[in-house]
This record gives sequence, C-alpha cells and structure tokens, in this order.
Amino acid sequence: MRVVWAFPGQGSQRKDMGAGLLDRHPETLARADAVLGRPVRELVADQTALRDTRVLQPVLYTLGALTYLDRAAREPQPDCMIGHSLGEYTALYASGALDFETGLRLVVARAEIMGRASGGGMLAVVGLDVERLWEIMRREGADDVDVANHNSPVQTVLSGPEDSVRALGPVLRRAGAGKCVLLHISVAAHSRYMAEAAEELGAVLDTVTFHEPRVPVVSNVTARPHRADRIALRLREHMCRGVRWWDSLAHLVEQGVTELVELGPGSVLTKLWATARTELAPPTGTQGADGRVPGSGTGADAGGGAAPSARNGRDSGPRSAKDARPGPETGGDSAGAPPTRPKADATRHRRVPVTRERLGAARFRERYGTELAWVVSGTGDGAVGDEVCRVARAAGLAAFTDPVPGPPDPASLSRAGRHGWGVGLRPGADADEQVTALLAHEVRHVETGHPHGPDAALVRFRFTGAHRGPGGTPVAVRHVIARVTGPDQAAAFLRPPAPAQLAELVRTKGLSAGEADVARELPVASDLAVQAPGGWHDHGADACQLLPSVAALAARSPGPEPVHVGLCGVVGTPEQAATAFALGAAFLVCTSLTACAPEARLDGPLKDTLARAGDDDVTWAPTERHATLGVLARVVRRGTLFPARAGLLHRLLREHRYFADVPEVRRRHIEEHLLGGPATRPPADTRADGRLRTADVFRRYARETARRTPAGIPVRPLDHQLPCDAELTRFNRAVAGTALAAWTARTPDAVAGHLLTNAAELLSARAPRRAETRP
Repeated sequence: MRVVWAFPGQGSQRKDMGAGLLDRHPETLARADAVLGRPVRELVADQTALRDTRVLQPVLYTLGALTYLDRAAREPQPDCMIGHSLGEYTALYASGALDFETGLRLVVARAEIMGRASGGGMLAVVGLDVERLWEIMRREGADDVDVANHNSPVQTVLSGPEDSVRALGPVLRRAGAGKCVLLHISVAAHSRYMAEAAEELGAVLDTVTFHEPRVPVVSNVTARPHRADRIALRLREHMCRGVRWWDSLAHLVEQGVTELVELGPGSVLTKLWATARTELAPPTGTQGADGRVPGSGTGADAGGGAAPSARNGRDSGPRSAKDARPGPETGGDSAGAPPTRPKADATRHRRVPVTRERLGAARFRERYGTELAWVVSGTGDGAVGDEVCRVARAAGLAAFTDPVPGPPDPASLSRAGRHGWGVGLRPGADADEQVTALLAHEVRHVETGHPHGPDAALVRFRFTGAHRGPGGTPVAVRHVIARVTGPDQAAAFLRPPAPAQLAELVRTKGLSAGEADVARELPVASDLAVQAPGGWHDHGADACQLLPSVAALAARSPGPEPVHVGLCGVVGTPEQAATAFALGAAFLVCTSLTACAPEARLDGPLKDTLARAGDDDVTWAPTERHATLGVLARVVRRGTLFPARAGLLHRLLREHRYFADVPEVRRRHIEEHLLGGPATRPPADTRADGRLRTADVFRRYARETARRTPAGIPVRPLDHQLPCDAELTRFNRAVAGTALAAWTARTPDAVAGHLLTNAAELLSARAPRRAETRP
C-alpha cells in the first residue's frame, strides 16, 4: 500500500481548530510566535482577525506543521506528500525541503503580497466539466478569465477581473452548472493577474536555499514531484498559474497510491481523493507488481501510459448538475467536495487520456530539464536572446539563444550556463573560439545546423567531459540538437566522429585520449530536429514525410542513450502538433513564432508584420548562408525590397564569377543603391588573383540587410531581411480573431500551451477506449 499525506489550504479553517494540538508542541509554537510577533493561540481564537488572509495563511501553515509533527511522531513517513495551494508550503516543510521558520516567513511574505492585491474575483463552479467551461468562456468572449483550481471533473474555480467573473455566473447556470458561487475574495488568485505579485514573491524566494525533499512532494503547477533546483521557480509560478489538483491526484493514482491521509482541518481533500480513486483507478487486474498501471497511448511517452488528465479524466457519459454535491466554497485556495457518483453499468469503456506533459519523449524532457517537449529557438537572426530564454525556462520549456555575429558575450554565456538554456552554435572560422567560450562558462546544450555534417569544433564541444560510467558505459555530458533537412545529413550526425577528426583533436589537445575513446562509441548529435528542406534538395519530401525515415536511422545509432528526433519550424496549429506526435516526434522546435514574443529582440513594427503575415506575404529568397549553392530561405516580402534585390544579386553571381565582369551600369546601380559605397574585397580575402568575386558582393549585401540595432531595429529599413518559417503563417491563420492574434500575447508559454494543450485534447479524443469491469 502506498500512502500520501495531504495538507489543505485556505478555506479549510474551522472554529476551534488546533484544539489540543497547540499544547503538544510548545517549542515549535514559540518559534511561530516569534516570527509572527503575536501568539498563534490568540490568532486562532480571533475569528475577526482570521478573515484577513495576512493572518489566516500563517496560522494555517503553522497548524499544518504541528499536525504533521503529531502524525510523524507515531507513524512512518508516507510515500509522498501533496498540499493544496497554501498547503504546498506545509508539504515542503514536512518533506525537509526547508525549515519551519523559513517556510513561515515565506508564507507571511506570500500573504502580505496577496493582501495588497485587489480588483479580482473568483467563482466556484460545480456541475460543469472543464472542457465545457472553456467552450462557454470562448463563446462568451471571456478570454480574460483563467482556471484557478481544477479540483475534480465537475468542480472548478475561475479567477479574473471581478466584473468578468461575476458576469459568468448567470451564463454558467443557464448552461447547466449546479452551483456558481462568487467567493468573498478581492484577488484573482492563481491567475495571470498575479504575475507582478509572483515576481515580488520571487525576489523573496531567491534568498532561500531549498533542499531535495526526503519524500516526494507533488507540485500544484506541474502535477509532478518537485526538484530542489526548481522549487523557487515553481512557487513563483504557483502565484499566477492554476492549481492542477485533479492532474495531481491522477498522477498519484498512476503511481499506485491507494490511501490519502489529510493533515489539517476539514475533510475536503479526502472527499476529492475518494472521487479520484473511483474515477481514475485502473480496472481490476491491470496493475503491475509495483502497483503502477501499464500501457501506452497515442502521443504518450514510450513505455508508459498517458497520465489521467484533468481535462479528460471523466467517464464518457455526461454528468448532470443535480449529480453534483457542492462542498464549502472558500477563497483563493478553495477545494470543493466531490460530486455524488451516478450509477454505472457493470462494464464501462474509458478513453485513455493524453496530457500535454506526456507528449513527446520523457527522456528528452529529462535531458534538457523541461516540463514539456517544446524547444524555444530562433531563425538565426539574433531575435532570440537571454530574456526569451529566461521566460521560456521559467515556463518549463527548453530554450536556445540565436547565434550572434562577433566575439562571444561572456555575460550571456554565463547566464546560459547557470540557468540551463542552450546556445546556437554557427559553423565557420570562429567556431573553435565559440566552443572555447561555451566550455569556459559550463554551457551544456547547443543547437546547430551544419549542412555538411559535424566539424571539429562541434565534436570538441560534444565530447569534452565524456567519460565511462558504471560497467564501462560511454557517457557524454553535453548535448547537441542538430537541425537536418534529409536522411544523408542526419546520417552524418548519427555516426561517431571520423577517426581522423578525433586524432587531430587529440593531437591539438582539443580532447583527451580518454574523451576521444568514448567518442568512438557515441553519435555526434544527441538529438535531431527535422526542418523543411532548402532549395538544394530534390527528394521532394517535407519535414513530416522525412520524420519517420530519420527516426528509423536514429533508432540504429550507436550508444546506450536514444537519439530523439523532432520537427523544427513547421508546426503552427494544434492539428499539426497532434499529427507530429502521432508520427513519433519526440519534441517540437519553434523558430519564427519566437521572434514574435514580447521578449524577443525585434522592433515592434517588425513583430507586427510577422504576426499579420499570411502565405502571400512570404517568398523564397537567397540569403548569406550557403548562397553560392543556391539554397533559398523563406522571408517576408511585404514592406521590404530584400527578396527582389537579393534575387538580382544572386542571378548576377551565377552569371559572373567576378564583379568586374558585371555590366558597368549594373555595377554602379548596385554600389549606389544596394551597397551604399564602392564594392571592395573583404579584409580576410587572401586569394592570389586579387579580384573581387560577385559572391563576396552578395554576401556583403545579405549580411548588411540582416543587421539590426540592439533594440531590434533594422539598420536598413528599406530592404531589411526578415526570416519567416512555415509555422508562423499557419499559426497566424489558426489564431485569427483570438487573443493570440496579437504578438503582445505570444509569450513562449502561451504559444506552447495553446498548441500542446489542444494537441493533447485532439489525441485524447482519438485515443482507444479501455474496457473495465465494475462491481
């Protein structure tokens, strides 16, 4: 039997709570009195004071901690812990992640910050499932309201501006809600409107050192166990993101938990657990020896079934409002009682649900320390910098900065090394200098697009620090996501480095002999991102067609670790995302969508151009990279002369090797209007003939039109270069008329959440049904 101890949150308070408990723990009580500046015993008895959240939250935390001490003195520790909203702080204390006084001070700070918030409202809704709620809110245009708590299939708390929340009550009652209660609270808890409060609390959290919990504590934000290095981040998000209680209970059921013990006033969490055990328990005979549920589902992690989803955890049959029995309605930490269960047939068929957290490969998420199989990247034009990556990492996404021309920025690389995001590595003469800087700042992940296969600098990055683990297993501590456009290029990354390459790196001390020895047994790429082919490929396959064949190659790669294969820059709708995961994609990379993010280093008018771009606004044009090979890239053509001018120069490049051979009239036009001065040889050109090549002129023009100021303003507004991958126009078309149509709303987490959440719902709707027998 596996047991979870659960700590309730605000709303669980009762008259005379703590009776007898306070007398049994005088030392802990004295420490609480010292922190609060007033005896807890007086506060518990003061019903007027307890109406103030700044008093109630610290009192509930203290009573929860004392209840834990009582229980721990007479029973062994549980298999895991969980807390509802405020109760999560108590659970973290009980698990040893922080000491009692530190936890209490954090709760005091949280309460003070929440106490200053105003203008919000919360609505407890009983009798409608969350999918129906979203449907109604979309229909009513209530896109300013968030789900604050999803406690059970038919018990949800909404949060948002008071007027918007109040207006939803009558609408939801007409739609069949058994009960809609406007809570007596003036704060939009667990919603986007607490973002500033979350940042304020974050400054306090950053001063705390969290320890690895002795007992796993399930996070309200992720519905998965906390990790010490991410507790501060999760508690910051806790302020402005919903409590995924139903998802958390589903996770506990999946892990084989059979008993929940509620430590605190009331029995609300116990009743919700009873619902979860009934709704989510596996059919008889499906549990393995470890108590877990075997199986797999479309879009879920390989080797394991999809976790029961908060959105899809209900039975297939509808549930009427009269079947729901409301519990006590409370404030921002409210958890209502479960509904009465309707009678069921002996045999029922439940659809196996899919959640966005289970899309893609679990090992990929673990490798890059993410919650979702989503990578925030760019098109290589410098728009994706540290701020985008910081926001993406805070949302549980993988992230990579764009490669930037010039010498490496030590401060930027230091931030990447400390916070765990990656860096774009461009091939070229300065690649070795880039790698030296990356290694010096402990950057562990790079993304690259080497068209001719890995070079020595990339090999050096990948295998520096490589060693042998237990039993002689080869281990590489750094990871490379290689963008590929075909099987041949993929195969080059799926092989170990060439022997001559390794020998030269050992000779020049780029790698040690031991590192080179390990490298002979591992592929250069740890993961592959398949992107749309460029103009030099003639196989005619798009990225989705290439995915299965590249994945088949990756399955045969050497080494003990899997090489994951994903899609890059092509998924812009939930339907495309669902298709990608159904085809076996381990992850998705967004590129041009990231350039629209509010945090991206791109001028507002350019973001607006991208956010409005349709298929007719985009064309193919030659760019600096691989120009002499005729590789074309997708760029925006509306509002810029770049595609036409770049096309002209490229035609001249193909017709005339040397610029002097171009007709004089045309040369003068190019120098005056395109180059802004005489065409001269590049400083690094040491060729013996001394003649200026047309390709050099083209590269100079392409490089100049891609330049932007640090604020993202194009240096050449008349013919600026603006990349635009296929994902962007597809996304624009899909979100037209919604809040995401504006670039100001396209934060990395909003884009990923929209695509992955809806993709998971699509996959859940099409997942096979599982038969089960009920007594």
